[in-house]
Parts: sequence; structure tokens; C-alpha cells
Amino acid sequence: MFQSHVTQCSCWPPTQLRKLKYYVRNTGQFTLEVKTLKTRTKNTTEDNQLSNSEALCSLAMLKVSINSGGDYLEYVRPYVIDVLANDRPEKVSDVTVAAKLSESCGLKIPPRTVQVILQRLAKDGFLVKRDGVFICSDDFPTSDLSAARADANRHISLIVNELVGFSRSTIGRVISEDEATESLVNFLSHFSIPCLRSYLRGTTLPEVGKNANWQLALVGHFVEALQAQPNLFNSFTMLMQGHMLANALLCPDLHSVTDSYVDVTFYLDTPLLIQLLGLEGEREEQAIKEVITLVQRLKGKVCYFSHTYDELTFSIAGSAEFIDSYKGRGTIVNEARKSGKQKADLIMIAGKAAELLESCDVFAVATPSYSKENHKFEIAVEAFDAVLTDEIDYNNPRAKEYDIRSVRSVYVLRRDSSPRSLEKAIAVLVTSNASFSKAAFEYGKSFQMSREVSSVITDFSLANTAWLKAPQGAPALPQKEVLAFAYAAAQPSRRFWDKVLAEAEKLETEGKITARDHQLLRSSHSVQVELTRLTLGDEAALTDEKITDTLARVSDEIRKEALDDRNAIGNQLVQANTRIGSLSEDLDGVKKNLYWRCKKQADREAAVISALVWFGQIGIAVLGVFKIDEANFGWVLLLLALMSGVLRIAGAQWDIKPVNLKPRYAGWRLSQLHSNALQELGLKEDKETQEMV
Repeated sequence: MFQSHVTQCSCWPPTQLRKLKYYVRNTGQFTLEVKTLKTRTKNTTEDNQLSNSEALCSLAMLKVSINSGGDYLEYVRPYVIDVLANDRPEKVSDVTVAAKLSESCGLKIPPRTVQVILQRLAKDGFLVKRDGVFICSDDFPTSDLSAARADANRHISLIVNELVGFSRSTIGRVISEDEATESLVNFLSHFSIPCLRSYLRGTTLPEVGKNANWQLALVGHFVEALQAQPNLFNSFTMLMQGHMLANALLCPDLHSVTDSYVDVTFYLDTPLLIQLLGLEGEREEQAIKEVITLVQRLKGKVCYFSHTYDELTFSIAGSAEFIDSYKGRGTIVNEARKSGKQKADLIMIAGKAAELLESCDVFAVATPSYSKENHKFEIAVEAFDAVLTDEIDYNNPRAKEYDIRSVRSVYVLRRDSSPRSLEKAIAVLVTSNASFSKAAFEYGKSFQMSREVSSVITDFSLANTAWLKAPQGAPALPQKEVLAFAYAAAQPSRRFWDKVLAEAEKLETEGKITARDHQLLRSSHSVQVELTRLTLGDEAALTDEKITDTLARVSDEIRKEALDDRNAIGNQLVQANTRIGSLSEDLDGVKKNLYWRCKKQADREAAVISALVWFGQIGIAVLGVFKIDEANFGWVLLLLALMSGVLRIAGAQWDIKPVNLKPRYAGWRLSQLHSNALQELGLKEDKETQEMV
């Protein structure tokens, strides 16, 4: 009955209806004042714009300031304290605080996550329970984030103003600051963690509007251009780091999962293997290699199925046949033309693919057989085929068959298990296709072995969850993910390019362009880049004039000798940027190796100390059972007694017990070793890191 009442309120905005339905579903009551709720949750365009700005500001305020022994949920504590200190409610609840965080920070943090923080504040004495409800205590701390927020706003304003100017001068599209802000939020929101039930939302950012496609392309081109301005690019990368950290707030139980992937094997999908071989560009290759290296550092295994290898070699060989044809299309063909690869180069890569993948410690695993024993663990192929058809428009039917085989293989490998976390999932397929991941997740909700952890996750989901385990162990990962996605976002979609080619055929038939122009449009990377830049991949912006103007412009440039001079300048700039990037990567490499070396030493020391403590405990137990000659072994008794006394004092003072001594010592020792090592190299820790230590 209550649901029908809510549904009938069609005049309310969608966001308001969702909040009202949530209240009815979770409380079973309909006793709230509608007028008050409507006033509080009014979702106007101005509210969305303000929410976007606040969300970007909050991301900019987050820092990578956590060590391996820390707790990611502590990132949200300052925000919770701030909203409660400056606007104390009569009673404190997770729902009301989550709403206040959304209003003040623009981040959509689930109430369950907020609940964990409130419990910690109560444990610290900042919240007290009276008459069955929590209220702020008299000594609740004060808070003032205005300085940090002002500094973050300066970064955001610089980026937004630069994007507005870039769009006007380079793309030829005039946008407002609000549209620029929305475009940035839209771009960042694609770095989400879907298909893992432990993450209560895909992203903390507000919902984006309907202008998603051209906004993605705009920011993609913008990020490409930002590399020539290191300060602004670093500010943008800071937003990406903040978003990846904010994703941790979506999982209330993140602090309880293991810090390694020792119990899971990740199987790469064909598009990711293509990226790993460098066939979709250097940036895509660097990004996936960084993820694989981090997963392997965290003791995870990265492999691929034998049937995936068959699809890989077939795709490369098929693309090689079309590289010299005007009919050739696809990411492999486009990148080969851009990089100057020939048909023979692609055929050689296809022949050496297994060897090249092994050099990255990525190995083939035989696809599970279709045996009677495995049959009971397999998926219902027809049902999953229908789900895939609803989600994905396959151009190649064989690609769907390979996807089904991959998902079926994961189910067979998981057998009767019911993993509740990614770290215990046994087998997971990793893909760059978010729609494929979503389809597998929806299908898997009906099965115990895939209800909590989908059989398929996206590569960024893996990158984000792995990076959260050791952000200092892979400092360059956020930047590489941004560059890879920006490059992909700036490329035209298949649908857009189909329309371009259809328009080109019509123009040739009408005599407005020549056959040479038509061929140039199909095969020239410069024409494709220029036309995509002018339209941002928006079909509505595609006109005959833009096609003919683009062809004329590119043709003129080909004829001009000035093109060589410009290319020479461009090459010099690329070399300079490459040098800068190389130096930055060297520094990141030093920091990364330093971190892992310190962690290894801390773990080794912790293991030795833990073993000695357990030996002492066992020795005391043995002495309590057997009679020992005190004359000959008195020193042993004294030593064991001293060890026991020290351990008891430590346990009483710092809550140290034999069972938790190893991880606590390892975390403390790692922070000490890492801090000292950085100081020896003349590098400084973040202020936040020192405070956390």
C-alpha cells in the first residue's frame, strides 16, 4: 500500500521519490511530513550544479596519506565531525549524517559506512546515548575545514576555467562553468566499482545528466592537452586519486578484508590481452601493465584461458588482413596505422603472443573441459546468452561465444564455493567491457557462487581495489588510468564512425567530395582525429560542412611544407615530455621499490618476533606441566618469566596479544622503515601521513 502511495506521487522529482521509497521500505511507516521532505530534498538544476562542485572539492581534499596498517574509513571521519560540529542535530543517525555529507560534500556515502564511523565516535566518547538515541557529547571536537576547502576550490577553479577556455578555443564549443564541472564529474564517475556487492554503490559522485558522450570526449581531449601543463595535470590527477580513495568509503567492510590476493586468480579477457601487447596504444599498455604488476605484488595470479588465446590470435590476424584496406576498421587497425605497423608486424605479434605475455608473467590456463563432472557447475547457456543480448550489441557472434565460455569457466573453477569477497573468489574474469561485467553480475545474482562477487569485474574495479591495499606501492597507477581512459574517450565510437562513412558516401554520390577524399576519410588518422575533435563524437554535431571542411583542411596541410616543420616541433615536444615522464617514472619506481623493500623487511622481523613470543608461551606451558630442575635450568625459568611479564605488560598497555602481535608490529615497523628511508633520500612524507603514523 505504501509503495503505491509513493508511486502515485508522479509530480515529485525522481531523486525525491527514491528517498521516499527508501524510507517506506526500511521503516515500514509513512509518518513523515511530506512538505518537510519535499523542501529538504528538492532536486533542482542549481542543486545538481552545487553538488557537482562540492563533490570535486571533496575529492581534491582527499590525499594519499595512509600506510599499510591504516584504515580507509578514517578518511571520512573529518567530514562527519565537521557536519556534526557545525550543525548539531537533536539526534544522530547514519541516515541523517549521510544526508548532511551529501549536502556539504557532494559525495554519496552509504549510511552503512557512516554507521561504522559513528560507532567509532561513540567509542571515543564523542557521541553518547540518551533515551535510546545518540547525541553529541559536551566535549565533541570543533572543526573548521574552510582553509582546506578553499585550497581545494582553487585547484578546481583552475581546472574548470581551463576546460571552459579549451572547449571554446580548441573545440569551438562554448560551455559554462557549470557544464564544465558536470563534464569533469561525468568523466570521473566512469572510474567506479560495479558488480561487487560489498561496494554499496558504484561511485560516490552525483548522478550525471544526459550529455554523457560529448562530455567524455571533451574531457578526454582536455586531459591529452593538459600534459603540456604539469601543474594543472597534477591537479587533475589529484582528483583521480581522491576519487579512488573515496571509492573505499563505499565498502564498510573494506578494513576487514585481507591485504593480498593469494587465494584468487584473475583471468584477462581478450581486449585486455590486446592492450597488454601494445596494440591499442602505449597508454593502454602502460595502464594494464601497472595493474598486473600491482596484483602480482599482492601475491595474486594473472592468467588467461586457452580459448581466450585463440580469440586473441584470430583477432590480430584478422586485423592484419585489413590494415592496408580502406575497409579496415577497429582499434587494432587504427592504432597500427597511427604507429606505422605493417601487416607483417601484426602477424609476427600474433605468432609470438604467448611468449610476449609470458614476459609479463601472464600465463595460459587450459579451459575447463566439458565433462560430466563439471556439468553441474556450468551456467545455463541460453539464459546467459539472452542476458548478454540485452546488454551488448555484438558485431561478431563469435565474440559472444567466447564470452560465454569464459564465464562458464569461472563458474566451473569456483565449483561449490560461495565467496563473499574478491580476495576469496578463487577465479574472476577481468574485462574492459562494463556492459559485459554488468550482464554477468545480473545473471549471477541467482547463484550462490556469484551472488556477492560477480564472475566478471572491470579492469578498473581490480585496479582500484588493488591500489587501495597499497597506494604507496603503485603511486603512478591513478595517473596512468586517467591517461588511458582519456585516450579511449577521445576516440570515435563505432556508431559515430558508421554515420560519418554513410555521410561520406552520400557526399561522393552528390559530387561534393572526390573518391580520393572518400578514401582519405576512411584511411587517414589525421582526418579522423580532426573530425572527432570538432564534433566530440556527437552525431548531432556532424554536418556536411564539417566533413568537407575537415577534408579540405587536412588535404591542404598534406600539401604544405610547413607540415614537416610542425611535425619536427611536435617531435621535439614529445621528446621533452618523454624525458619529463621518464624522470617522473624513475622517481615513482624508486618510491615503489623502497616501499616494497621496507614492507618485506617489516614482515620478516614481525615473523621472527611472533615466532619467539609463541615459543615463549609454549615454553611456559611446558614448564607448567613438567617438573624442571631449577638448579640446572633456573636461567631458562627466569628468561621465560621475564618474557611472559613483558608480554603481559604490553598486552595491558597497548592491547598487544600473541595473535595480533605480528600484523601490528609489521604495520608499525613498516611506517618507521619507510619514513627513515624517505628521509635518507631527501624525500618528505605528507603531513597527513605523519599524523596517521
